[in-house]
Amino acid sequence: MKSKIKITTIISIVLTVSLLTAGRLSPIVIQKPEVSAVSAIVMDAASGKVLFSKNSAEIREIASLTKVMTTILTLESGDLDKQFMVDNHAIHVEGTSMGLRENDIVTRRALCYGMMLPSGNDAANAAAVSVAGNLCDFPELMNQKAKQIGMKSSSFKNAHGLDESGHLSTAYDMALLTSYALNNCEFRQIAKSKTIRLQFGNPPYSRSLSNNNKMLWSYDSCIGIKTGFTDNARRCLISAAEKNGTTLVVVTLNAPDDWNDHIKMLEHGFAITEVLKKEYYSRSV
Repeated sequence: MKSKIKITTIISIVLTVSLLTAGRLSPIVIQKPEVSAVSAIVMDAASGKVLFSKNSAEIREIASLTKVMTTILTLESGDLDKQFMVDNHAIHVEGTSMGLRENDIVTRRALCYGMMLPSGNDAANAAAVSVAGNLCDFPELMNQKAKQIGMKSSSFKNAHGLDESGHLSTAYDMALLTSYALNNCEFRQIAKSKTIRLQFGNPPYSRSLSNNNKMLWSYDSCIGIKTGFTDNARRCLISAAEKNGTTLVVVTLNAPDDWNDHIKMLEHGFAITEVLKKEYYSRSV
């Protein structure tokens, strides 16, 4: 029995996509990828159609994927290039940093780059205070936006994603959030930036920030998005890629081999969409 189960596992697991066109079903068989992630999803950003799912409704820690929500709220708040002084209490936070110091002069736009590229927890807190007035009220804005987007299994407790009781989401919800965020041109531009030169400090001076998302270098069609890691969440990653008019969003939570997971899942998703397009056009002729 054990050998049969092993053989079944080794043999390609297939996904059957069925189209109901012209009154009949047309089966299309595409190999399903094996991934290391505990939770994973591939979503078509435009339609919300799920092309691959593995435990995508499981509620889990999401680490710095949180900053996608913080960034889109900051972008939607406006006044992106207005200079202001950071909240000195807010920027004293553990973990990753964009290098903010007390009394630095910044803009919301710079903070968004600081969140999305080097994953600055200091940038996330500074943005939260700028948008909500204080750190305590910002999670309420995050949860209101989550409800608006349709994220039914998410609860935000902070702006940065460090482990905190009740700060949770799902792969599905984070794919919804990312699909929403990609409608914002400013967000797209920030997410796909490999490096950026910004001016901030006191007085502001020019310095460079680099994106720690390796998918931007390893997958040609990738338009970035967000990495994340904490002791509880483990390795988390959101990627988006564009090919032949289709934008796909991939989310993995607790994925030891996340870079390879995302490449396989994107290839899987694009294979499905290309076959579906060919099927549609062949039946339209």
